Amino acid sequence: MTTLEVRYRRLLRIYPSGHRAAYEEEMVGVLMSGAEPGRRFPSPADALDLLRAGLTARLGHSLHTQRGTGWRAAAAVTGLFVALALAGGAVSRLAAGLLLWGRGDPMRALGADGLMLADPAARTTIWLLVVTAAVLGLRRATVALAAVGVLVQAGAMLLWSAIQPGFAMFLLWQLGLAVVVTGLFAFSDRPVRAVLSGRGLALVAAGTMVAAATEAIARSRAQERPWFDPRFFELFWDLAYYGLPVLALAAAAWTAGRRVRGRIAVLSAVVLMIAFVLQALDQVVTEWRYSGPTVGGVLSAVVLFLLPFLVLGGGVLLLGLRERLAGRGRGHVRAHE
Repeated sequence: MTTLEVRYRRLLRIYPSGHRAAYEEEMVGVLMSGAEPGRRFPSPADALDLLRAGLTARLGHSLHTQRGTGWRAAAAVTGLFVALALAGGAVSRLAAGLLLWGRGDPMRALGADGLMLADPAARTTIWLLVVTAAVLGLRRATVALAAVGVLVQAGAMLLWSAIQPGFAMFLLWQLGLAVVVTGLFAFSDRPVRAVLSGRGLALVAAGTMVAAATEAIARSRAQERPWFDPRFFELFWDLAYYGLPVLALAAAAWTAGRRVRGRIAVLSAVVLMIAFVLQALDQVVTEWRYSGPTVGGVLSAVVLFLLPFLVLGGGVLLLGLRERLAGRGRGHVRAHE
């Protein structure tokens, strides 16, 4: 075996093992026959072509092996939940902008007339379109619209960075979630309505209506004082404002079945962790801006970066353990029968 052949075989390791077992010898033969006499290294064109084709084959193999495991169905539902959250945040911001607009555009003094309405209006429109396409089962349209949502979020950050850099950094977590939503919908292979059924979608609609109602009440009482203890009222309000929609979405996820709902819980926890990490990184960057990078700050950033991966790994491990124990339990029951 020549040095060139050894190096070609090393490059071919990027392909899945099944692909190599079937085609490696044939591919090596073709590559060696086309190589110049005396060549010791693969040409850059051959190397890049093998890497590209190998990664494509491996990615396709990985996606194929995930069929039937529940993860791709869970990705569709989690993507819908996160898209709803992004739409809700944009609607809330739009409502606040409309209230302020009645007293005059506060952005006019900064030379950005209408931005307080144009930004959340654009984000509201795109994420409501993503939610609608997902519910209707238009998978390709959902992925395409979510990708447009990424561009809209990035554009909003760029616009605000020239006016209020602090608020632009605040939008970073929404941009991160937009990328996550696009990835979740691209990874999914089933429409949401096929995973949740009619009852699950009804619960999603109920949670959305509760969130809209609490948002409307929150805006209408913004200048009012409650007639009883404000501390008790705020606690009660926070529980209703955040808890009721979350409970409705959790009940919707429950209708997806045992295998899928556990995966929805894991993916949702990872998404929440990503949002937390991006918001925490905003604080880290702000500290660096004033005091410069420190060893502790760098270590904090590294730990924050690893947190979503740790949550995902821990969730997958716990799911596997639970399913293994459940399988053993069913095996013991069948043995006794």
